Amino acid sequence: MDSTRRYSPHHTSWSYNRSRGNYRMIELLAQTTPAITGASSPIIWAFIFIGIALILFFVELFVPSGGLLALVGALAVIGSLVAFFMHDANTGLIATAIYIVFGPILFWIAFKIWASSPLAKSMILGGIVEEDSEEAMQKSQARFAKQQEELQQLIGKEGNTITILRPVGVVRIDGQRIDAMAETGSIEADTAIKVVSVYDNQIKVRAISG
Repeated sequence: MDSTRRYSPHHTSWSYNRSRGNYRMIELLAQTTPAITGASSPIIWAFIFIGIALILFFVELFVPSGGLLALVGALAVIGSLVAFFMHDANTGLIATAIYIVFGPILFWIAFKIWASSPLAKSMILGGIVEEDSEEAMQKSQARFAKQQEELQQLIGKEGNTITILRPVGVVRIDGQRIDAMAETGSIEADTAIKVVSVYDNQIKVRAISG
């Protein structure tokens, strides 16, 4: 009992000092936390605005909005600059310099991506997407071969001239008006003719002597 009584004052003093120390730590933390949070908030908001701007600019590349998304994205960029300056003037100046240097580069890259997209081709060409060059060449060759085949079938057929052939004009064969070329010289209008050959995707005709 005596030893316990002698120890109690020391134990009470130790507990009091410990509680007081904990209280001071909590008080110090409570004082510093708002300052830290307030100092970091502008930076956090700046990066949030940057993220919003990037998302809006990316969506604008593929979703036509009449420039509305791009406008909101530009406002978000301005908001990020304001947040950087609220944090610190030097940070704001550095962010401004970065935007000036890298902004045009990012804009050029975005334009190249947009220009190669089907949406851009559709808008620029009025809804007609440019075909692959090799495929277009194959189709052109196929059309030329088909026309040649149709004209070859006219060889040996007879008709009459609608206009004077000097040496090119118009003839009528099987009720169809067809561009034709005189084999030699010129041929008067309303003259009986006969198809003798096909040259350069055009028929050659010869006057039929009476």
